Amino acid sequence: MRDEDILSFVSRVSSGTGTTKVVIRTNEKDIREKDTPSEEKKHPFEDYEPGERNMQRTDNGLDAAIGIITTGLEPLEINDTGARITGYITTSCRRNVRLGTYVLVPYGDEDLFARIWKLQYVQEYAVDDATEIHSRRMLRFNDTDEVDYKFLAYLDPICILYEQRTKNGSNSLARRMGDRIPRPNTPILPVTDKTKLQTGLNIPGEGIFLGHLSVGGELVKTHAVPPTVPYYLRNDYSMGDPLIFRHMLVCGSTGTGKTFLTKNILRQFMSENNRYKLRGSEERKNPCLVIMDPQDEYSQLFEDNPELTQEDDFAFRAEKVNFGACRHTRTFVAKVDGEGYKGRSRAEQVEFTIPFEMVRNNSWLIAPVGMTELQYVGVDLLLDDYFKKSIQHTYSGFMDFIDDDASRDRYVESGKIHESSYDGIVRRVKNRALARVFDQQARPITELLGQIFRSGQVSVFPTEYITSTRIRDLITLTLMSTIVDNKLSTSGDTAVKDTPIILGLDEAHRYLAQAGGEHSRRLISKFADAARQGRKEGLGLFLITQDPQDIDDTVFKQINTRVILNLSNDAAISAMKVKKEFEKRIPYLKKGQMIVQSPDNSDMVEIVGLSRCVVKHV
Repeated sequence: MRDEDILSFVSRVSSGTGTTKVVIRTNEKDIREKDTPSEEKKHPFEDYEPGERNMQRTDNGLDAAIGIITTGLEPLEINDTGARITGYITTSCRRNVRLGTYVLVPYGDEDLFARIWKLQYVQEYAVDDATEIHSRRMLRFNDTDEVDYKFLAYLDPICILYEQRTKNGSNSLARRMGDRIPRPNTPILPVTDKTKLQTGLNIPGEGIFLGHLSVGGELVKTHAVPPTVPYYLRNDYSMGDPLIFRHMLVCGSTGTGKTFLTKNILRQFMSENNRYKLRGSEERKNPCLVIMDPQDEYSQLFEDNPELTQEDDFAFRAEKVNFGACRHTRTFVAKVDGEGYKGRSRAEQVEFTIPFEMVRNNSWLIAPVGMTELQYVGVDLLLDDYFKKSIQHTYSGFMDFIDDDASRDRYVESGKIHESSYDGIVRRVKNRALARVFDQQARPITELLGQIFRSGQVSVFPTEYITSTRIRDLITLTLMSTIVDNKLSTSGDTAVKDTPIILGLDEAHRYLAQAGGEHSRRLISKFADAARQGRKEGLGLFLITQDPQDIDDTVFKQINTRVILNLSNDAAISAMKVKKEFEKRIPYLKKGQMIVQSPDNSDMVEIVGLSRCVVKHV
């Protein structure tokens, strides 16, 4: 036998005129036909089914099927721990099938909603294609036909979709666990109905817009207008409190678009119609968005994006995406000796200073990381005695107090503080950076709480203009402490207590890192309490970081919604604890692509964010 005949096969097809012709085909295009020629060549399976059945399939939309359920290679199986459901994909549809594609398998009265978790080619004919002869022929001609191989898709059942009767007598789509096995030869259909996709993945039909559903970076399209499937974060009280008060995390490597995405998400919360309840009251109020801004970017929420087009306007309105400037935006600038803010904010600017009086109940504000436990005890003792004095309490006054030799001798000789600990405290607390930020010529932040925490306002705290990282951290920690202390205290300031607050914290790993000393333990403990009680007190944490693995577990475990952009750090990826099929995608996510892990909102999904920013972004 010639080499060219090794892969030859004989197929019988209908000629369309009642006669049958035999086609002998080789891989070198040798075609010999017998019998009379046909009028017009058709698809080999075009007339396979009777016309009446063809019409039924068209009416039911089954002509769009990409394949059928098969038991030809493996049995169909479903049990309490999983399922084995295999589908054969037709040759014309194979190019468009991707790992993760969502499909429907109809039962007649309801549908199986599933996800393709494995794709596989299997030989159709008993031919050894791992030979030198075959490989050389394929390299020369490469005309292997798709029908020479079986293309199999393995389905992971997500749920069963069915119609249920509502209280008002209408029908609505609902879902339950996959408890039925599909029949062999049942068609596999692409999902083209937006409602079925949202119900199948348990995505709310409205809420805070995050992006559009996608698979492998490609948008999932439906027959709706617009064809994309929006992903919303639940933002009502139908199933408990809005999810923002169970906290949110956006993480991604540098350059993956965290700020761009964060602006788009935070803008959604500032709609006039978005209002929240506080504990003990049925009154609803707009939230106050407070943002710590280390790169001087979030003040641009005050400005429109001049690049938005009419098409963008139509698309945003169709999917209830809030866009445009937040006119109630104010920039609060910390007064620092020797440095002035010259940033890009065009919003109203308000200067403030940090009064040393705030250290009375927050000694860790001036106690740097690295102190021993005995030194922390000593700082607390010194501060307690200093604030008992009937004088104006300032940072410079405290330095004079601990620098005094008589004070040193009194504490050391009485045994209250060891002399080496006392000298260490003085060296660490006596810092030129602290002298530049405490008690400056501006209004104390404690007197501005009513201006900072206003319902419906965006309050931005830029720190980029400050060269000292110690001062930057002090300003951020002061604001965090102010919010937490007043929210959790029964006697807290009413401006803070009675306003729903969303705290946006960029570079969150710097302030909520795993405890490495008494300073960190105190801050982590305070924020862990805030995270646990935020749902009741109307406090939502919105954390942004490139190092999620560094955030302390006590805080990290309280975060319900996690938006994951591209991460290249294995430790960061492992910390997210996502499903394996999604975990391996994380290093390959392109800018704008993300994975959303929010168990109280939906199944884990991949989405693509907006290609344009809803506010100005430079």
